[in-house]
Amino acid sequence: MPGIGNRLAVRLAVLLTLALAPLGMITLYSEHESWTAEQQAFEADLMARTVERVTGPVALLRSAMTSAHSLGPEILALQDDPDACSERLQGYVAEAGFFAFAGFVGADGRMACRSAGAAVDFNDDTGIAALLDDPRPAFGLRHMGVATTEPVLLAKAPVYRDGALAGVMTIAIARHQFDLLAAPADPEERGKHVFLVNAAGAVLSNAQAAEEAALLPAPEALRAMLAQAPLRHGATARDGSERLFTLAELIPRQLYVIGSWGPETAPASGGITLWRLGFPVLMWLASVAVVMLAIHQLVVRHLRQINRKMRRFALGSREDFARLPDSAPHELREIDTTFAKMALLIGRDEAELEEALREKTMLVREVHHRVKNNLQLIASILSLQIRRLKDPEARAILNGVQARVRSLATIHRTLYDRKRFSESDAAAFFETILDETLALARSEVTKLHVERELEPLAVPPERIIPAALFFAEALTNALKYAAPPAPGAPPHLCVICRSREGLAEIAVQNSLAEPSAGPRPGGLGQELMASFAAQIGAEIESGPVTDSRGAPAWRTGLRLKLAGAPSGPEAEAEAQ
Repeated sequence: MPGIGNRLAVRLAVLLTLALAPLGMITLYSEHESWTAEQQAFEADLMARTVERVTGPVALLRSAMTSAHSLGPEILALQDDPDACSERLQGYVAEAGFFAFAGFVGADGRMACRSAGAAVDFNDDTGIAALLDDPRPAFGLRHMGVATTEPVLLAKAPVYRDGALAGVMTIAIARHQFDLLAAPADPEERGKHVFLVNAAGAVLSNAQAAEEAALLPAPEALRAMLAQAPLRHGATARDGSERLFTLAELIPRQLYVIGSWGPETAPASGGITLWRLGFPVLMWLASVAVVMLAIHQLVVRHLRQINRKMRRFALGSREDFARLPDSAPHELREIDTTFAKMALLIGRDEAELEEALREKTMLVREVHHRVKNNLQLIASILSLQIRRLKDPEARAILNGVQARVRSLATIHRTLYDRKRFSESDAAAFFETILDETLALARSEVTKLHVERELEPLAVPPERIIPAALFFAEALTNALKYAAPPAPGAPPHLCVICRSREGLAEIAVQNSLAEPSAGPRPGGLGQELMASFAAQIGAEIESGPVTDSRGAPAWRTGLRLKLAGAPSGPEAEAEAQ
């Protein structure tokens, strides 16, 4: 059977995948186990090298915290004697040799007992206030000590009396002495930076160097890492660089060490293992790539050619399309032949439909043209008859008939001038009727001020003529009864055509000299407008209103439901 080999591409790709899957899974499992062991060793090495750099400073901080806990009860007994208490702290600092300052902050926020300097009020210090509100041992950094006027690290321990917080014992370590205990940096680890941080994420070491502090994670990310210690995690540093961070807890919930490793100094994590892990995948990808290349050459490129021809045909192109070459698969050449036949049939049917539509359009335009000519002829005959009549009442009746005939002629002339009869923009249609009606009425109504509120309005073609007849009749009545709203002011005429909440609103409003000067119900014009509105299922409204200037006016209009608008109780609720 011709072309049967062209359908094996997908089967071949699936078979290759299944054939390589067992070998690939075994290799992946073996290499994953090896990689896991290497990563665990790598992580342990990083943690050890991170903690190694801060062994001395951490021991000093532990000593300071132990001293704060042991001194607390003793200083509490001497609290009532500030001089004796300060003397005891001064002697303790001198004996220890490693501490720069010691002080006791009472529960009232004042430090009266201290190893040096004058008494200090810490009520405005946010760090001490937070510790008094939530008492627990903590480490901190103060850029200027109370008595030393230099950066110090603080070990703060709460002191209790009978279960109630009595104050906070604080031991300060001079920053320069603290840095002396840090292990010197290894020249071979230039990208490694180690920081001590407290439970709140505040940096206790290397914080004075902005370029080094920029190598830490953002404050929010750092606080999130503290809750996951121990941790090895790659993240973005504050300077935007990607670094490897190691985090270890040195004193539970009090002191942590974090290492920031640059990519050039971090130990290699087993590149050969990554290659072995990726080799089965690469082998599978290479096999599938060969299959897909064959599919593209034999199938896809021919399908794309057929798709381009179909797209051009859908966009209106009816030119002859190039056929697929004989080297294309048999099935695709059959599809191409079927499409060529279908395009030929559709093109022939479209040509016949276009010719029929053109003839129909010409006939409809000719009908409107002839109706317009006949109506104009009738209007001319009525004009001749009006000149012969002597009775004013008969002349007025014929004038009304002549105006309506002219309106009908205007509607049919407008329909004749339209390029497409399916157009449903009623605003432009009504504006043409308005302009021609005003041109005929200029001699009878002078100094008329016309306002137009015309918005694009979609009215179905089968309803446009009754709506236009209603509009023309309402416009004739408005011109007939338009009167100045005040002495010396011109008459006002407002024409409205707009869409509101699924309803088409068409209205004509004219000013009146007084509220009772409008047309009386029961006239021929009212009956005609009611008939036109009933033909299209519209609601008619007519009556006196007050315009935007506060003057009396008469409004005649209709509300027509548009296509696609909701119906039933929901539509009535929206209309209200």
